[in-house]
Amino acid sequence: MNRLSVTHVSVGIAILVALLRLLAPAPLETLGLKLLDFRHQLRGPLAAGDDVVIVAIDEPSLAEVGRWPWPRTQLAKLVGQLSEAGVSVIGFDVVFDQPDPGVDLKTLRAAAAAAPERPARDLLDVVDNDEQLAAAFRASGRVVLGHFFEFGTGAKADAGVAEIRFPELSVRTSAGANLAVLREGTRFHSSLALLVAAAAGAGHINFFPDPDGEYRRVPMAVRVGDRLSPALSLEVLRRYGVGGPAMMSLARFGVASMRLGEHELPVDEAGELWINYLGPPRTFPYFSAADVLGGRLPTGGLSGKIALVGFAAAGFDEVSTPFAPVVPGVEVHATILDNILRGMSLSRPRWVSPVEAALVLLLGLALGLAPRPLGNASGALTAALIAVAYVWSTQHLFATSGVVLGAVYPLGGMVFCALGVAVFQSVTEEREKRKIREAFSHYLNPEVTELLAREPERLKLGGERREITILFSDIRGFTTISEALAPEALGELLNEYLGAMTDILFRHEGLLDKYIGDAVMAFWGAPVEVEDHAARCCRTALDMLDALPALHGRWHARGWPPVHIGVGIDTGEAVVGNFGSAARFNYTAMGDHVNLASRLEGLNKLYGTRVLVSESTRRAIGDEFICREVDRVRVKGKLQPAGVAELLGRREADRDGRLRGLAEGFARALAAYRAQAWGEATVRLERLVAEYPDD
Repeated sequence: MNRLSVTHVSVGIAILVALLRLLAPAPLETLGLKLLDFRHQLRGPLAAGDDVVIVAIDEPSLAEVGRWPWPRTQLAKLVGQLSEAGVSVIGFDVVFDQPDPGVDLKTLRAAAAAAPERPARDLLDVVDNDEQLAAAFRASGRVVLGHFFEFGTGAKADAGVAEIRFPELSVRTSAGANLAVLREGTRFHSSLALLVAAAAGAGHINFFPDPDGEYRRVPMAVRVGDRLSPALSLEVLRRYGVGGPAMMSLARFGVASMRLGEHELPVDEAGELWINYLGPPRTFPYFSAADVLGGRLPTGGLSGKIALVGFAAAGFDEVSTPFAPVVPGVEVHATILDNILRGMSLSRPRWVSPVEAALVLLLGLALGLAPRPLGNASGALTAALIAVAYVWSTQHLFATSGVVLGAVYPLGGMVFCALGVAVFQSVTEEREKRKIREAFSHYLNPEVTELLAREPERLKLGGERREITILFSDIRGFTTISEALAPEALGELLNEYLGAMTDILFRHEGLLDKYIGDAVMAFWGAPVEVEDHAARCCRTALDMLDALPALHGRWHARGWPPVHIGVGIDTGEAVVGNFGSAARFNYTAMGDHVNLASRLEGLNKLYGTRVLVSESTRRAIGDEFICREVDRVRVKGKLQPAGVAELLGRREADRDGRLRGLAEGFARALAAYRAQAWGEATVRLERLVAEYPDD
């Protein structure tokens, strides 16, 4: 095989896969995201930190306080209770963009009783629920509100969005800095102006689902013209005392880096932070808003914490994460805060893409240069071990440091390179096999030709020792038949006979060694090793006998005589391989057991039998067949004579037990004969002749 061509194929495919990595087509990117979800699940849940708790607007809260939206007086009370509990920062994953339409009658009555002389319209300031909530914000001094944007070229920009004042976010730019990589908000949805003015800060609460609907990242800043709105998490952490305003560095390719105090935020080029999900819903401590309003909080349970207020009731603000299809959105914000505080955010460094592309190229080159790449089991095992090692190392990197290295392109590149090389090998090897078949099919049997095509290294003179079973068959009285038929008819008869016998031999996966006139030599156990070679050979012999009546029926109509055959079978070690000259040779077997099989075939004439098997064959075939011992013969190289038995038939076919009876009766007669009990032996043999007149 042309090794350079194999290398070209492997490296060429690797280059295509590397280009795909750099182009990042959407379907493959989505597959990579699914694998990222699987990595979360493979790593398993992690415990949350101690800094963040969730104040949940859950089903018990809605049942106790009433359906949403709640009166602003209740929300003001909630802020007051959380402040009294010692919460450090209160973050709202809720937008209060509509005035409170209701008036708390209890508050109105209390105000009227306190100042009966004031006109009703003068009491409006007292009973303005929105103003009361704003007052609660001012009194607390630790409330951070959320707002959100609409995006897309089809969205119409708000007329007043340019006048909105966002919290401070420091931006450092280099020459040619590209602000356009950040998502641009066009429509702005914020809480009421008096609430925003009273809050300590505000940040956007936007998430962006990936094409499969999962939420895996959050933009740390949204662009509004040439200004930036930080995420809610940044403002919450700033008020928590983590550091001053977040600092973002912009370069030509996008966001180069981002910091919040001492915390490095591993954002990508678009300024988005990849979320390292910790576990299923309620990974963080939950406190029902109803318990907060009712004063049913554990002592010190919220002191010094960040409390995120958001929905946890079914049907409100639900998202899908790697651990669950339905998770309260507020828990995603909690996860982001925890990630930043503990330095656990996922990192997809800018070098990941070129490194993955380089890995694909290296793997492709390695597969192309390897000897017979993936052409055998060891090669496939090596490739599998490389894949497992890569998956394990990248998973370890993900679980320990949060660095995300993709698996789609490196593993996909390995698979496609391996497939490409395998296909190329198959085509080129098939071409070589065809050459061998054309060269040897004229004088080698098909089995050997296929073996040589698969293993050209066998095309050398010499052989190897194998245990095989050898069969010789011969037509009885062939000389008489040849004298009775014209040469053309004799040739036709012989061809039909040998064709039928060869078909049976091939059906039992034997190897046809040669034709010797009307004789056939075949063996089992080489070149392909099989455990039941003796049994296959015996089945072949019996099927040969069974095939003769059908041939006789056809020949009778032509006036041709029937034929009878003798078969000899022996099992043992022989030397098998290519024997002959370098110019012309044959795959055959040689040795004492080959000679014995040939001798047994000839002994059928002496004993009046059809199939004789050696003692070693009889031991090898076990109980599948019925045999009867007929004599002992001296074998070359052995001091003691070996038993010779006639193969009578298959045990499963002897339903009436006649063959078994014949074998057992003959064994008793033979035992009497060997004991020189001549009278008993004669009686038993005469009885068998009467019962089996055709034997």
